[in-house]
Amino acid sequence: MKNLKPLFLGGAILIFFAWALNNLGLLKSGLFSLMEMLGPFLIGAAFAFILNVPMRAMERLLLKRVKRKKFARALSMVLSLVIVALILAFVFMMVIPEIIETIAQINRGIPGFIREVGQWIEGLTDNVPELGDYLTSLQNDWSNLNKNLLDVLQNTVTNVLVSTVGVATSMIDAIVTLVIAVIFAMYILAQKEKLASQGKRVMYAYLPQKRVDRILEILRLSSRIFSGFIAGQCTEAVVFGCFCFLGMTIFRLPYALTISVLIGFTTLIPIFGAIIGTVVGALLIMVASPIKAVIFVIMILVFQQIDGNLIYPRIVGNSVGLPGIWVMMAVTVGGSLLGVFGMLVFVPLASVAYCLIRENVGKRLKLRNMDGRAAGL
Repeated sequence: MKNLKPLFLGGAILIFFAWALNNLGLLKSGLFSLMEMLGPFLIGAAFAFILNVPMRAMERLLLKRVKRKKFARALSMVLSLVIVALILAFVFMMVIPEIIETIAQINRGIPGFIREVGQWIEGLTDNVPELGDYLTSLQNDWSNLNKNLLDVLQNTVTNVLVSTVGVATSMIDAIVTLVIAVIFAMYILAQKEKLASQGKRVMYAYLPQKRVDRILEILRLSSRIFSGFIAGQCTEAVVFGCFCFLGMTIFRLPYALTISVLIGFTTLIPIFGAIIGTVVGALLIMVASPIKAVIFVIMILVFQQIDGNLIYPRIVGNSVGLPGIWVMMAVTVGGSLLGVFGMLVFVPLASVAYCLIRENVGKRLKLRNMDGRAAGL
């Protein structure tokens, strides 16, 4: 009977894959519905994992002075949440007002730009009479053009109103999801030892001991790698932001602190995150000086090449135990599959897979007495 178990298991897996291939639409809608239902709790679990990194360090420091573990746990949890909230508030307060002011300046400059275009067209028609005749013929249909333009504006206003209602509803849903996620994260952090103990009891009750020991070993490895990835990613973001601020100060570019904070924040998205900050920063600088905006883009492109090929693979690669070439591959594949979320998650996932495969390969080579021969390849 034991020999038939793998056969039954393999058959069940093949049947499931066959059903999934024939019902991709149903499977996809079911997964989306499940993700939507569990979304706040998954986000809360992610928040708890991220907050646990600084919280664990602060809790160790507090326990050296305060012997009450519950008080140290609560204080470190609140401090971690406050620190993250203050960092986000600082970034938004630095960046959003400048973006709004830039949009306002662009809006104020549109009439002057239209006048310059009109003067340029008038000068062009004086030099090219055929173009003037063509523009004069277009004026014959000006009434129809006005009517069509009015219809377009009316449809646009209607679409904007509908979109505004949709955005407002989405914002309310996002706020509710965020509140639930934060509360769930606080519960996890407050009772993480108890939850871990309950999970172990359930696994030991229903699974073989060796399998549970292996699962726990993989979970400890994953926790260590993900924690190292978060710390390394934050370190890399600070380093890149400081490089940006130093370069902008040397070249005397405007909005040095604001843009450096923005780029440092967006650099949390592995390797490609700086592009987002670069686009926004260039738009901010372009209002003051288009030439300085070009200098800024060139400077960031140079910094990004240095960061992507030297700094990022070393800082983040060392923190997760993954060689630089695999870091870049994981970011590329993760981004193509799941966008920004894939970029953030695939590096530590690839590191876990790399460690497990390396361990398994080492065991197999040792069993075949090929350690020395494989090392010489």
